[in-house]
Amino acid sequence: MKSSLVDDEKTGVPALVKGFGILDLIANEPGLGFAAIQQRLGLPKSSCHLLIGTLCRLGAIQMQADRGYVLGLRLFELGALAANQRHIDREAMPFLRTLARDVQLTCHLGVREGLKAVYLAKVECEREIMINTWVGKRISLNSSSLGKVLLAWLPDAELDEILEHLEWTRKCPNTLTDPREFKAHLAEVRARGWAVDDQEDIQNIRCLAAPVVNVQGEVIAALSVVGTVLELDVDRFEDLAARTCAVARDISHAIGHRPENGAH
Repeated sequence: MKSSLVDDEKTGVPALVKGFGILDLIANEPGLGFAAIQQRLGLPKSSCHLLIGTLCRLGAIQMQADRGYVLGLRLFELGALAANQRHIDREAMPFLRTLARDVQLTCHLGVREGLKAVYLAKVECEREIMINTWVGKRISLNSSSLGKVLLAWLPDAELDEILEHLEWTRKCPNTLTDPREFKAHLAEVRARGWAVDDQEDIQNIRCLAAPVVNVQGEVIAALSVVGTVLELDVDRFEDLAARTCAVARDISHAIGHRPENGAH
């Protein structure tokens, strides 16, 4: 994370970037103490102390009895406000509920934020096996079906810039780790109209995603269904893709898209 902070400081306000670096770190590893935070981010002790103190006073983080830090309730309040301002997830929820019930799989709606995809909404179906995801979870763009959809329709220059900065680690045996191979894969996604993650992000988990477009016909979100390899058999892909794409089009229509505006 230290290197990314250095890169971000070149184009942002250093103190703000460092503060968000602390929030990101605590979000992913709650309970870290001062020394661990300072060492992980490579911050000077005086700066780290000042930033942590400020974040505590603002209610963004909170020190526990063991002197470890967790996110504060002020972030919960801001998160609730942010969710209320994202109209697309409210429009999409009835469609997600219907799709989850019909296909008996977990459904997500996600958008791209920087170099990650973020879940805006989630609906579980009624089953014993629960998928460990949540609203606000950040996931990989290049090993998830949802991320692939969010990348596939980008202009070449913007796509190349993003691919250059992604992490190309092999999470599973099926993970694509060559940017050129991945870009060719995205061309197939675009031609087909939907994407699959076949145990590329998490072993024994498959996902399928379709694009949601705005009034201008731009892909602004992705709808995905996810399940175990037993629930989401490869033979099911085509039928499931047709259903997911149809619901994604319904969501697009609900937020103002019309085919004559330019469809993907």
